[in-house]
Amino acid sequence: MNAAVYNIAGHTIQISGKGLGALSGFDFFISENTDQEPLLVIDTEAAVHDWVNSPFYTVGNEKTFYNLSAGNNAYLFRLKLSEDNSLQAEIRRENNCFQAAVRQRGIINDVWLHCACELLFNIAALSRQTVSIHSSAMVIHGKSILFLGESGTGKSTQSHLWLNHLPDTELLNDDSPFIRVETGGNIRVHGSPWSGKTPCYKNTSNPIAAFVRLSQAPHNRIRRLKGAEAIGALLPSFPPSLLHDKKLAESIYSVVSQTLQQTPVYQLECLPDAGAVELVYSTLLQDRFL
Repeated sequence: MNAAVYNIAGHTIQISGKGLGALSGFDFFISENTDQEPLLVIDTEAAVHDWVNSPFYTVGNEKTFYNLSAGNNAYLFRLKLSEDNSLQAEIRRENNCFQAAVRQRGIINDVWLHCACELLFNIAALSRQTVSIHSSAMVIHGKSILFLGESGTGKSTQSHLWLNHLPDTELLNDDSPFIRVETGGNIRVHGSPWSGKTPCYKNTSNPIAAFVRLSQAPHNRIRRLKGAEAIGALLPSFPPSLLHDKKLAESIYSVVSQTLQQTPVYQLECLPDAGAVELVYSTLLQDRFL
């Protein structure tokens, strides 16, 4: 049986079975330490038990949908594209390790297997204060700036403007980096195999200089958010399906709370130009976060 061991955000994950070739980006996270007990074991050929539990999160309709259900220390992800094409993924906690199985029926786009693995890893990693955040993460001066916002607001555009206009900048991840609260309370952002349309797979991490939530405007203007505004700017960027489950949501709130104690959040009204880059950069320097 094909099997591989990876290290993502400092956590060991083992995946075995068919479909490993579809996991683009995972090769950059292969781990040479095969003796360490994995946080998560995924088998793409093991049996998956369908449940009768009503889902707590659903997107779509009766014919085409994906949803998530909760059971006793377990979660079930269902994807249905047609009567003949579906995917199910089940994850259960067994002591300190999570066991997961993925079953595909018919023809499923490789992207969905990739997404299922991200969901399973998110559920397991939350037990260790680690979670993905929908953002584009830049690195400058050894620290990361995470651009937040709904799809189409210009996160990738801002990152590429930084690459074009500031020296010694690099892209860490362009879609789903992971925030981790490490032992001792330090907050770091890690690269991951999930980087959206931009193939940027870096198995590195950095402290976070700031979160910058974007909104398009006919001007460039920035202000720092605090309290409820900062929480409101940050929360929508975490996996929405997980926020609908009380247990998983509480873990996300814990990460958010600890993160906001150390990391500033800004609101940037901006144009897609070099002026926006200079405004954020100079503000972070002035506020001594860079």
